Amino acid sequence: MRNRQPLHSSAESLVYGNSLGYLSGAPRVSTLPDAEMSGPKSHVLGIINGFEAHGWDVKRFIVGDRVPAQWRGRGSEQLVSGSRWRALAADAARVALSQVNARRAYQELGQSVDGVYERFALFQALGRPFQRQGIPWILETNAVYFREAKHERNSLMLTKLARHMEIQAYQQCDHLVVVSQALKQELIQSCHVPAHKIIVIPNGVDTVLFDPARHTAKRFFEGFTVGFVGRLYNWQGLDALFHAVHQLRQDSIQINVVVVGDGQMETAWRDLVTTLALNDQVHFAGRVAREEVPAYIAGFDVGFSGKVMPQSGIMYFSPLKLYEYLAMGKPVLGAADEDARRILRPDFTGYLFPIGDQEGLVNALRRAAIRTTQAAIAAQQARNDILQSHSWQVRVADLLAAMQQPLSATAPAQQGASQAEALSAR
Repeated sequence: MRNRQPLHSSAESLVYGNSLGYLSGAPRVSTLPDAEMSGPKSHVLGIINGFEAHGWDVKRFIVGDRVPAQWRGRGSEQLVSGSRWRALAADAARVALSQVNARRAYQELGQSVDGVYERFALFQALGRPFQRQGIPWILETNAVYFREAKHERNSLMLTKLARHMEIQAYQQCDHLVVVSQALKQELIQSCHVPAHKIIVIPNGVDTVLFDPARHTAKRFFEGFTVGFVGRLYNWQGLDALFHAVHQLRQDSIQINVVVVGDGQMETAWRDLVTTLALNDQVHFAGRVAREEVPAYIAGFDVGFSGKVMPQSGIMYFSPLKLYEYLAMGKPVLGAADEDARRILRPDFTGYLFPIGDQEGLVNALRRAAIRTTQAAIAAQQARNDILQSHSWQVRVADLLAAMQQPLSATAPAQQGASQAEALSAR
């Protein structure tokens, strides 16, 4: 076995190209063109491209790229969430394949990587065999998955097993990467993950793909247009936006909406648009290829990033769309979540409203609709903010810097000793 350099040993070991294994065990998370889940695809490619931009040789083991097309393509989510029996069958399949895929991942990559970076998936822990052989295991999570899958997506049956395996993976990995401070605190409190091993890295954006200079705008309305890009889940809050547009029309303020994406709520929201008599102001574009998304955003005047409070009562998400809108020079009409408050300039690059506050949304939308005199300046500032601080290259640089500090430096004494012994054996 080759002489390995731990990922967090020294700054010098991170400057030059090392070899990293990127692992993902979720059957529906794929980087292929037919993948239904566009958000995870963007995140996976962003992290991989970010490491490669810093000189790393990234070798992939992505289960979703290897399964039959119907497992990851359009309609695959409905197959899982459509009935309790199908959800149970999907759970059983993921449990059965977890050890198989972990073994295959190590067989393919174990002798050629200096560390592994895994995107967490229910019932999966592909990085564990690598860790047992002295290879650092970085695990990334964007949510408390067993809770989200059970209560928000209705796609989980073996909840107790999923909870046990998820918490165990969080506690055993070498580093745990999360997308927000709120998620970090939730994992510390509810999953008892040691605080010292958690690194907060919010989402980022591909600033080459999402570059307004490279795309011709697709516009569907001449007038002021609010646009949305993403999967149509209840928690996106588009129903609140439609009601706000309807209310402002009573005040003779005409606002149009373009929705790019599909999902569980599409039929219900189309019906709502009809009920509110907004068919001449709302266009559903459907799901489009990732490479086409920037052209649609270029046709927006403002991008919408709404939120509905999840059943847990904790808002810990980091919306990809927020960064994509800004990278395309578009101000954001957004719920005031952690990321939005941190990166948006109020009433300039962003128009914020409290989560769940309908009147606040109406007022923010009204302010956005009348801000045309500063549109060009705001667009350039939005793009500059992203280039300076929020690209995937910046995110990976922050991650590498955080990992340069040995885990034992802030761990309790006994835990620090065991970490030191593990590191010295590598």
